[in-house]
Amino acid sequence: MIMFPESQGRVAFVFHSHLPWVLGHGVWPVGEEWLYQAYANSYIPLIHSLNRLGARGFRNVASVGFTPILSAQLDHPDTLKGLAAWLHNWQLRSLNLPLDHPLRSYELRKAQEILTIFGEHFSRGAAPRIRTLIDDEVIEFLGGPATHPFTPGLDPKIQEISLRAGLDDCVRRFGNSPSGMWVPECAYRPGQEEIYEKLGITHFMVDEPAVTSVGCISSIPYQLGNSKVNVIARDAQISDALWSHERGYPGSAPYRDFHFIHHEHGLKLSAVGDKENTDKRIYDPQAAGVQVEVDARNFIRELELALKAKRDRGEAHPSIVIGIDTELLGHWWHEGIAWFERVVELLPVASIATATLEQVTSEFHSRIDLPPSSWGSGKDWSVWTGDQVRDIVVLNGQSQDLVLEQLGSRTCTSAQLNQLMLQLSSDWAFMITRDSAAQYARDRILGHRNQLISGVDSDAAFPLISFSA
Repeated sequence: MIMFPESQGRVAFVFHSHLPWVLGHGVWPVGEEWLYQAYANSYIPLIHSLNRLGARGFRNVASVGFTPILSAQLDHPDTLKGLAAWLHNWQLRSLNLPLDHPLRSYELRKAQEILTIFGEHFSRGAAPRIRTLIDDEVIEFLGGPATHPFTPGLDPKIQEISLRAGLDDCVRRFGNSPSGMWVPECAYRPGQEEIYEKLGITHFMVDEPAVTSVGCISSIPYQLGNSKVNVIARDAQISDALWSHERGYPGSAPYRDFHFIHHEHGLKLSAVGDKENTDKRIYDPQAAGVQVEVDARNFIRELELALKAKRDRGEAHPSIVIGIDTELLGHWWHEGIAWFERVVELLPVASIATATLEQVTSEFHSRIDLPPSSWGSGKDWSVWTGDQVRDIVVLNGQSQDLVLEQLGSRTCTSAQLNQLMLQLSSDWAFMITRDSAAQYARDRILGHRNQLISGVDSDAAFPLISFSA
């Protein structure tokens, strides 16, 4: 185990892994392509990186959540078959590059590397590898509701059913009953903690403005309301250094540009370069590797400065909580996983310890009452409840009322609960509000609504997560 000297403070990386149910609902450009890209570029490399760190003695490296609906897809035979085909297609696309192309050997090597890891370690899905990380205490696993609903929009009984189903799935899949959770969209409605406490959740994270808006300090843990549930806020500025393509590390000129795709070969072959110039130069992996080292060391310095400022304000054991979507690493930010692994390696030298969300919330400062909030645009609920999705909010409410009525009369089937949960995924409202594949999202909502009413369940594969009333 890596031994840290007297610590300057702690940093808690909190990773949220999620995709809605896309199996059987389109392939490209919207649908299963999302799943295969994220599996190949984010989930396999990150899990493999965490396993490497664990083998070297690192513990409590991060808190990681995989939503139940994503976990079910990562283990599904159809996903594994489709991913194998997708990886072989990546090899073919790389082979079709001209023999003298500077990135031909690089793309072939990357495709073969992921194919090898997939064949050796993921042939039965991701669950066995994640379970090893949990058992070895490399990560804290975060639970959550079954299908990533926008929790403030749920009837309390529906919310309890969804969360109970998600937690039960963790026990079956990973042999672990999480005490911490990633609340979808970091969304909070006063009183939600009562359901969390009832189901054994002891801690979660909110976005920074939720805490600072009531005059409290974001990096300090609090006990929420009258409950025994602890809460802490993520550090918005330092998290943004990872998120932002404009201001953060992912926008560094040598890194691979996510948005520029060579359409003849279906590969990302350009560097970020000058963001104002659309004439992109070829990506140079060696230059990007140098930039990873530069940015990792710069990030350590930023942590040192931030932790010193907290100690100077009187915080005895200061912590920094960084919350991001897992898909940022590897998928959106090609070099992100290499950067993260290098940061973890450098932290002991700087006397900064990694910690889990459970560890940084374990000694609460005082009690706090929080306002309604989220990490969405405006830090309110407007992405999921605003004018652009008003009809969706109404439809979701009607579907919940229908299921509640059927639950009361004991006529609700597992298939109907299944379709309700799929309809309530927060992704659909987000896609509509952001005008990102909005029609696909509306079609999915209406499709699940119609199946709920008719009692037909075309997503029979999904009840790998079982629901009970």
